[in-house]
Amino acid sequence: MKSVSIDLPENVFSDLHKQPNEFVREMRIAAAVKWYELGEISQLKAAEIAGLSSSEFMDALSRYQVAAGKYMPEEIAEKLDSDSTVVFSENKPSLREIAALPIAERHKLLVPFIAATAEDFLTDPELTEFSGL
Repeated sequence: MKSVSIDLPENVFSDLHKQPNEFVREMRIAAAVKWYELGEISQLKAAEIAGLSSSEFMDALSRYQVAAGKYMPEEIAEKLDSDSTVVFSENKPSLREIAALPIAERHKLLVPFIAATAEDFLTDPELTEFSGL
């Protein structure tokens, strides 16, 4: 394991009412949660960086009010078929999981399906009633 040293103001520990070892532990957790929230690392990697078990990391996500169960964009892309008529199935991410992604990642995931969906609204007999709106 690598070790990193950082310089901090003397009063940071008293201001936060934490001992140095508590501060370092909390800093690792906060960084891992933020990187996970931004979609930069997976949940497993975040737990590893934080020095927590998976269930402890889930608790940390809850404490920081970050949605759990997100997939990395690459993981979602692997789960999606190229067939836009069946975008989601039982073994693919739910709409709730996709909605939990950051907007930029959600857009990257859904952009291949936008044109096909728009075409469906123009040509599918069950959907054409909406085309005049």
